[in-house]
Amino acid sequence: MTSPSRRRPGETPTSAGLAYEEVGLLSTDGIRLKAWWVPIEGSSRAAVLVHGWGGHRSDEHVLKTAPVYLREGYSVLIIDLRAQGESGGRRRTLGYREVRDVRGALLWLKGRGYGPGETVLHGWSMGGATVVRAAPGTGVAAVVEEAGYADLPLLLERAIPRIAGLPRLFVPGVLLAGKLWPDFDAWDVQPDREASELLREGVPLFIIHSSEDGLIPVEHAEKFAAAHPEAAVWILPDHDHVEAFAHPEYEERLRSFLRTVTTKRRPAPPT
Repeated sequence: MTSPSRRRPGETPTSAGLAYEEVGLLSTDGIRLKAWWVPIEGSSRAAVLVHGWGGHRSDEHVLKTAPVYLREGYSVLIIDLRAQGESGGRRRTLGYREVRDVRGALLWLKGRGYGPGETVLHGWSMGGATVVRAAPGTGVAAVVEEAGYADLPLLLERAIPRIAGLPRLFVPGVLLAGKLWPDFDAWDVQPDREASELLREGVPLFIIHSSEDGLIPVEHAEKFAAAHPEAAVWILPDHDHVEAFAHPEYEERLRSFLRTVTTKRRPAPPT
């Protein structure tokens, strides 16, 4: 589950009719990351799009969502997380160290004049968990999480027996082994705690999940909503994991959320 997932992009933003630049940036712990930059001239707003476990920046749901942000006036940065796609890094950590990749993307944007108070973080699955964890204390404008997990140990308790063929009683030992090697603390990846921090900081959160998600149960969306009672929540039926983009209401619901964000600008919290 932590081994690298290397893959060259199949599709590019060109397939969505978008002009883009290939760029490189650094995570806050020095991992080299590959990304696509799709700017809008004159715009001061940006969005960072973050794929999930086993994914990469050319995932269909990512490329189908990028134009939605562009039509709403956001420049878009699409990153490959560490050890995935074409980025560096030896291990995936299911949202534990990937937080540093997202914060590196915010620093890259800041260097180009896009302040965090004008930036939205949007992630899917593991990327959804990661952007929620990365956001507190940064002063970002808003966070959108799709089909993310609110509690990684809860998810792994069910996933590890299925993946490894081990009885459930072995799960605590597996997680402890991961903490010792490869230095990955699953118990630290409980993004519903960071969702509560976003509530305290007044950062808007949009939760998107399908009641029919066969990979990450909808109870994780419910945990996010309980942690951030002011969040916008959309639970849609009859769609599989990260397939909300195919729903006919997807673009309008996302753009409606972004319009509420632009009317609630806040100063960044002190560091």
